[in-house]
Amino acid sequence: MLQQTWTSRCLMKFYAVVATSPTSWENHKMAERIEQRILNSNPVMEAFGNACTLRNNNSSRFGKFIQLQLNRAQQMTGAAVQTYLLEKTRVACQASSERNFHIFYQICKGASEEERVQWHLPKGSIFSWLPNPERTLEEDCFEVTREAMLHLSIDTPTQNNIFKVRRRAMLLIGRGARQPLS
Repeated sequence: MLQQTWTSRCLMKFYAVVATSPTSWENHKMAERIEQRILNSNPVMEAFGNACTLRNNNSSRFGKFIQLQLNRAQQMTGAAVQTYLLEKTRVACQASSERNFHIFYQICKGASEEERVQWHLPKGSIFSWLPNPERTLEEDCFEVTREAMLHLSIDTPTQNNIFKVRRRAMLLIGRGARQPLS
């Protein structure tokens, strides 16, 4: 089912209740865990796949397909989430009033001083591919993304490797980076 986040939540809750109503407490708890893992994936997918556009501060720039897996007794036993990027060009260019993917702003705004040194991101740097950094959005919360990654069993060293890759991409794209702010 290809759905928006809110609709997905409602449908998963419905399926979790229907799939576990006449069954044991263990099945109910398992369905809740599956549902929670799917919902925990949303902040990660939104950080890496959503951007601020002219019409929406948290516009999905990707598609998501969620497949709920049921056994023969119609009990929820698992789920698979597939995403696909719809707008790769957004990384390199945006309309004048739009922003790039949330993750870039999250990293620049939320990295600790130690992480900034490790990732070569001097405080106050301005990157030409990162327009409108002065706009602060609810979606700019780096800690929410990191916490969601931990809930999905993406440990801190793996996260750092992901952000290093992002930093390399940021540096390659941002070769025209302007001088740091004074």
